[in-house]
Amino acid sequence: MFKTVSLIVGVIVFLLVVVCTIWVLTTPPLPKDIQKRLNLSLEKPLPELISGQNGYVRSGSLKIWYQLKSPEGIPVRGTVLLINGMGSSSLYWPSEVYEPLLAAGYQVLLTDHRGCGASSWVTNWTKETAYDLSDMMRDNLAVMDSLGIKQVHIMGASMGGMIAQEMALQYPHRLKSLTSIMSSGFFEDPELPQGKTFRYNMLRLFLRYGLSGSDEGMAKLMVSTYHSLQGQGGFDVEHIAHTTLYELRHRQGFDHNLPVQQFTAISLSGSRLERLESLEVPTMVIHGDRDPLLSIAQAKKYAARIPGAKTLWVEGMGHAMAPVYVKEWMEHEVQFLEASN
Repeated sequence: MFKTVSLIVGVIVFLLVVVCTIWVLTTPPLPKDIQKRLNLSLEKPLPELISGQNGYVRSGSLKIWYQLKSPEGIPVRGTVLLINGMGSSSLYWPSEVYEPLLAAGYQVLLTDHRGCGASSWVTNWTKETAYDLSDMMRDNLAVMDSLGIKQVHIMGASMGGMIAQEMALQYPHRLKSLTSIMSSGFFEDPELPQGKTFRYNMLRLFLRYGLSGSDEGMAKLMVSTYHSLQGQGGFDVEHIAHTTLYELRHRQGFDHNLPVQQFTAISLSGSRLERLESLEVPTMVIHGDRDPLLSIAQAKKYAARIPGAKTLWVEGMGHAMAPVYVKEWMEHEVQFLEASN
């Protein structure tokens, strides 16, 4: 009897392995032109991605890494805090975002999330001790306090937009303006599309490329992820590949526990929709109509709750900062910042 049960279990496990292997190996490969650009990027020497003042600030028991870029030859008009999305360090922000800000006279403050980039990893994480978006918000406040920055304009992308919303709601006196990019007021809103197909695709990509542990595998994983997110505007393959390799070779690499931690942080924070109705901070909401992760319906729903919010719906943009679209909306962003000073 025991041998029969063991045999049945063994056959089931074998079949599951075969099915999973076929599922992973049938993941569509990168288009040839993107694979070619990726290969060329892997052959080039890595650029230096850090400039300006940088260092660490304590936030509780954690060290949070920051970088402060300052404009050259012109007076500083204010500070813009950039908060990036899930699994992405501050180095993934494209120059198409921060260079126009510097040219307009703003110093740019970038931070790495806890568990990401050069900031401390959360090694004692459990579901009982999990952090939420408010904790991640306080990491950014700790950096601001350490640098003596009393007020900022905040630009947050995806999960970074959710963190920025929390700061605008809880500490409105620390903000001059809020820009929420390809984000949501309630990620798990049951009335709106959830992007489940995209999440399954991400699992397939991780199993295909991320388990190898090689630099090339991680570069392929990140490039494939951005390819899935890009919408119609393409994306900067070289920037994504070089940033990934820089994280692996010159910083801490990637904590594969981080996605679970960050999804949990978003879930624990719940809905901000009702609270956003009382928001008094000048707000701009930017979203693309081809976003496969967070439907534009998410943005339209929470933007409608914010009194006086300006909106910019970008035709063709997905859930990635394609240079062609970034250049378009950064012109509007600089004008918005000037009006909010």
